[in-house]
Amino acid sequence: MTRIEEFGWRGEVVPGIGRVVSAHGDYYHLVCNEAGGEILARRKKSAFAGKATKARLVTGRAANVEAVERGADEAVRPVTGDFVKFRYNPRGESMITELLPRFSHFERKDPTARRKSQTLAVNFDELFVMMSLNENFSTARVDRYLTLAEDRDGGDVSVVVTKMDLRQPGDEDYLADLEETVAGRARILHISARTGEGMDAVRALAQPRRTLAFIGSSGVGKSTLLNTLAGGEWAAVQEIQEWSGKGRHTTTSRELVMLPCGAMVVDTPGIREIGIMGERDEMLVKGESTHRWRK
Repeated sequence: MTRIEEFGWRGEVVPGIGRVVSAHGDYYHLVCNEAGGEILARRKKSAFAGKATKARLVTGRAANVEAVERGADEAVRPVTGDFVKFRYNPRGESMITELLPRFSHFERKDPTARRKSQTLAVNFDELFVMMSLNENFSTARVDRYLTLAEDRDGGDVSVVVTKMDLRQPGDEDYLADLEETVAGRARILHISARTGEGMDAVRALAQPRRTLAFIGSSGVGKSTLLNTLAGGEWAAVQEIQEWSGKGRHTTTSRELVMLPCGAMVVDTPGIREIGIMGERDEMLVKGESTHRWRK
């Protein structure tokens, strides 16, 4: 199996195909079959500007082989998790020339610009909507995530309740409300990275060549779960502020991480606001306003 196939490519293996593992402005860290398995490539501006490009979202695991549609919509730039075509230059800058179709896609309304979307995760097999069993707990927020996920066009969804070791009397009512909200829309996993509760169910989803995308607020345990699956300190973990129950940002950019088991994880920055696209453009839900508070 080639390196690009190990990183989830399911199409024909030809030269010049890479997967974005991190983005740095116009430069992208790619895994590929060239140059020992990874390169730094620059986005060719003429291929992504002027005549706007739109990555066609194609469902089905063999969809990677199809070309990118070009149209009048807003230009789409590569993001972490994307598959791209590039022109390899062993003596100079390699150039990304084309963004390949995405088989799954998750976005929210961009909180900084009305009626524009912000891509949060692409090309995932499983979307983890994560929420912790502390002051972060909010069935309303999960409902908004699942509403967004209904338009994801690919990939399965799991609602992951973390920090189950913090369970207190009365939490059964909150968890029952969550079950009712999620019923028929996603599976629910209850986990504790500290005690190991529920981790077997998570590991069952982390299979070779599959990509998991972690979505949730700061401090819910995304980086901790990544560390647990990786078997080491692969991501910086910062403590929850005891007085507020809120976590500090631990992930500041999206990164695709290969786990020892052969699965991949896209760990995203914490989300403070959830915007709904389309008919619900005016609905912007702030997580702080829907918290359940403990005394």
